Amino acid sequence: MNVIDRLKNLSVPDIKKYCELQTIDAIVAMSNVEGDFNFSTIVRNANFFGFKRVIHIASKKKWDRRGSVGTYHYTPIEHYSSEQEFIESNQDRTIVAIENNIPDYSDKTINLFDLTRLIYNPLFIFGSENHGLSNYILDNSDLILTLPNYGSVRSLNVGTTSGIVMGYYRHLYEKLL
Repeated sequence: MNVIDRLKNLSVPDIKKYCELQTIDAIVAMSNVEGDFNFSTIVRNANFFGFKRVIHIASKKKWDRRGSVGTYHYTPIEHYSSEQEFIESNQDRTIVAIENNIPDYSDKTINLFDLTRLIYNPLFIFGSENHGLSNYILDNSDLILTLPNYGSVRSLNVGTTSGIVMGYYRHLYEKLL
């Protein structure tokens, strides 16, 4: 079991309760994320940074859980079969898309590191590496965050990006509360 030392002798329900007490009211979602590594990394990052739950949309329900090192036991995971179902079920949330290279949405896009305020009921959504997020998701997002690029590569893998976004938002949360 890959848990911090003080939790090693606790039961799964006790560890889950501990995690619930550490969470912030933030959710992470992934739409059509391919690859068990990325899927597991997002679940693991959500647990590490104390996000309330993980949502996956229109992707396979079965995945190789080994990469998440058991964090799926402690961080709830929900599944939606379509983007429409996801949007309709989360209208009470501020949907924050994470995307890059999308000039058509520049009016609601900001650099992640320019974010200086907490977002009410945030739900951060990540898309597949090959296709990104759909126009439907982007049209229904309240805000789009992008990461600045200082090198030659077009983007980061989605698992890495999720860790940066969740880590920065958790830091902002701790700093402002």
